[in-house]
Amino acid sequence: MNSLSIITAAPEETRGVGEDLARYLLPSLVLALTGGLGSGKTTLIQGIARGLEVSSPVKSPSFMLIREYAGRVPLFHFDLYRITRDEEILNLGYEEYCYQKGGVVVIEWADRIQKYLPSEHLGINMSILGTSRRKIAFLPKGPLYREIVDKMRRYLKREI
Repeated sequence: MNSLSIITAAPEETRGVGEDLARYLLPSLVLALTGGLGSGKTTLIQGIARGLEVSSPVKSPSFMLIREYAGRVPLFHFDLYRITRDEEILNLGYEEYCYQKGGVVVIEWADRIQKYLPSEHLGINMSILGTSRRKIAFLPKGPLYREIVDKMRRYLKREI
C-alpha cells in the first residue's frame, strides 16, 4: 500500500505538511480526509491551499458543504460533517467535481461517502495525539497516489 505517517507538533507544522503535499497535486485528484472533530483536517487543507497558491482564506465549509477556491490548480473543499443520507451527496453534484471540473477535490469526513469515492484516491487519516500533536496517515489507492506518497517520503527524507 505504501502508506506514510507523519507526526506534527503544532498547527503550523500540519499546514506545512499540506503545503508540501500540494507541490505534487494535479487537476482531478481526490483527497479523502477522515478523523475526529479537531483532528486537524481543515488545518491540513489550509496548507494545501497555501501550496496551491490560493489567496482566499480557507475555512471549514460546514454550512455550505462545498467551497471553491481559485489557485494554481482550483481547490474544491467539501465538508460532509452534516451529510446523513446518500441523496444529499448525490444532489451536490459530487461526481461533476470529481470527474469534470479539473481541480483538486479535498473531502472532509470522507468516510460518510466511502462508497461514492473514486476507486483511486488519496486517503488521509488524521488523529489527535495530544494538545497540538497530530498524526497524518497517507493511504494511497492507485498508482498515481502511491507515486505522490513516494515523492512525499523522498522529500521528507531530504528535509530531515
